[in-house]
Amino acid sequence: MSDLSLELVRRRELFARIRAERDEAMDYLRERFPDERGYLDWAAAEVREVTVVLGSPRGGTSVFKQVLGSARGALALPGEHRLLFTLLGLNHPDHDGPDEGVESGRLDDGRRDFLLRNLLFECRGEEITEPTHEEWERYAWDWALRLRLQWPDTVDAPLDELVGVVRDSVLADRTGPEPALDVLRALRGYGLPVDPYRYDLDERLIREYFPELPVPTGPPGRTIVEISPFLALRPCRRPAPAQPRNVLVLKASSDAYRIPLLHELFTGWDVRELHLTRNPLAAVNGLIDGWEHRSFWQHDLSVHGSAAGPRTDWNFDLCEGWQELAAGPLPELAARQWTDPHRRIMRHARSPVRLRFEDFQTGGAARQALMDRAAQASGLDFDDAARSAVERPRLVNSTSAPAPARWQRERPQLRALLDLPEVAEVCELLDYDVRAWAQWS
Repeated sequence: MSDLSLELVRRRELFARIRAERDEAMDYLRERFPDERGYLDWAAAEVREVTVVLGSPRGGTSVFKQVLGSARGALALPGEHRLLFTLLGLNHPDHDGPDEGVESGRLDDGRRDFLLRNLLFECRGEEITEPTHEEWERYAWDWALRLRLQWPDTVDAPLDELVGVVRDSVLADRTGPEPALDVLRALRGYGLPVDPYRYDLDERLIREYFPELPVPTGPPGRTIVEISPFLALRPCRRPAPAQPRNVLVLKASSDAYRIPLLHELFTGWDVRELHLTRNPLAAVNGLIDGWEHRSFWQHDLSVHGSAAGPRTDWNFDLCEGWQELAAGPLPELAARQWTDPHRRIMRHARSPVRLRFEDFQTGGAARQALMDRAAQASGLDFDDAARSAVERPRLVNSTSAPAPARWQRERPQLRALLDLPEVAEVCELLDYDVRAWAQWS
């Protein structure tokens, strides 16, 4: 049996264990917490609308979806849902193809049920400022389940033990401004090799609370289920039913590679799609930042041997033609990681509403108008409580402080990418005038 075949068997067995553990935990939580049962029963019976935010990686979809998810009536996950498709073997390398993932088909009743149940299970509402003992315990279960997805090769303690470690850490005298810092300190004290630098936390806080730790390099492990930077969980309530509608809001950068599969998943639902664009020079600059960062590892391609070239630790999606681009210049690979998702979105999405991330970055009235348009297209609206999320969004998966036209100062040579026919063609399709590139933000 080849190395790849052995690896696929190992992954299949690991993912089956994680799925079974999640099913058992969800059944327990329904019995242990009455509010959990009420929310899950209501959501399964009533939620039949979904908005999918589509775009390219480093195109602004994370922070955009976070803000849209704060709208009245929105049900949103704290992170991406790609990992659920990974657990079902629908992403590379488990689907027996070279591409990023399964584009259509492969959704039998069992897989569809798993995805829908887990999507609703992962949704979170407003943050809890002063959690009760019971709310801290529920928070500990969130951590225990998430650790399985963040550290699948190294965290194998029983769930109830993990819950106990997390619960005790947050019920004791907390010292960190983020509960995640106390949780991670306790987990490390318990002997688990969790690395705080792998989480979506302020690096200054990590240096302060873990001064002995070096900044890591390379991927966090062999098996990648959740893509780092990992979620640093906060205690949150379940979403509350809203009127006149409740809409599931989803985002995963790799969704561009599975749009027909999403249509199949949400058969019978009211599906809306938002196409968020960002000019190629800003997006490619962000992609290169990601490739050079300690996070954003998506695939271990070492089992492919020489096909992956020098980039066996792969960042972001496996775009079309990645095998030919793997050994070439990084800017050209990143350019394909921009063009390919947008081509697929334009090919498969059904009447998507196109929006520009540049309007989000501008802030003020431009951002407000953009988010109002996105909310209206989704059947949502921003009440007064959600306006602060529009005005002051929390940074998500950031590699550098946001700044307009940062690429012009850091990598002005990226201008040459506009001479590539595929980049110029997609720019035209997305209404980015390459003659006005100097005015792009």
